[in-house]
Amino acid sequence: MLPIILVAPHASSVIPEPLRGRYALDDKEIWQCSDRFTDELNEFTCLYAKHAAEVNRLVCDMNRAPNAQDAFREFDFYGKRVFNDGKEFTLNEKENLLMQYWYPFHQEIVHSIQGLDEEGAEVILLVDYHNTAGDHALNINNDYMASMILSNLGSEDAYENQEGVSIPYNYLFELQDFIGEALGISAEINRIYHGGYNLYWYTHLKNILNLKAKIYAIQIEYNLDYVFNPISKIFDRKALEIMQKTLNEGLASMYENILVQEGTSHNKEARISY
Repeated sequence: MLPIILVAPHASSVIPEPLRGRYALDDKEIWQCSDRFTDELNEFTCLYAKHAAEVNRLVCDMNRAPNAQDAFREFDFYGKRVFNDGKEFTLNEKENLLMQYWYPFHQEIVHSIQGLDEEGAEVILLVDYHNTAGDHALNINNDYMASMILSNLGSEDAYENQEGVSIPYNYLFELQDFIGEALGISAEINRIYHGGYNLYWYTHLKNILNLKAKIYAIQIEYNLDYVFNPISKIFDRKALEIMQKTLNEGLASMYENILVQEGTSHNKEARISY
């Protein structure tokens, strides 16, 4: 294992039973509001820790700022209202849901980071793991989901502005090339998705937690249609395994290269001992 933590903030399709009757969406529509299968992570053998959300983003979104405005949705991806009339969460309920789900989820991530820091990791890599179906437009430009998108809070033009990025572009380029060669698909950089709230949060943790380790973070978003046929509705587990093995190898290779390029003191045997 390596000092790599994977977070799947939208993995769950679960709506706790006491809340279920308040939603205008049926079970399929609620399922579509999750990043399906992102909690199936068996092929990620390089990870120190993995954290998958236990409730749907429609309960509260683990990749949004923890406040009543940002963490709660009124409409799904297809423009349908989430709640039955008069059944929306009150401000008090939103605050309670954040305390019940959002803060414990992120505190678990903090514990993993602190554990690595205490063990002497010099660089900690955080991976925010998502997918998006290719059956709907994603923005006002009517762009549809690419094959895969790698994000670091930057722009599509790596030479435009590198201030505030969550990981340097050269490491993204390495992972992009690895994916292209291994899977034969094009991984875009910061196209449509530039990185969500969690990437901003990760980049501030070194100072917030007074860590000795350097923190790098990347968001990976893959096209759901590669593992779930939108016409037959058949889940292709073999395709998921192939993709995960490739990402696992690519992340491990990228991490090792980060240590080499940044001149950290650990030798290879020490680096893989986590």
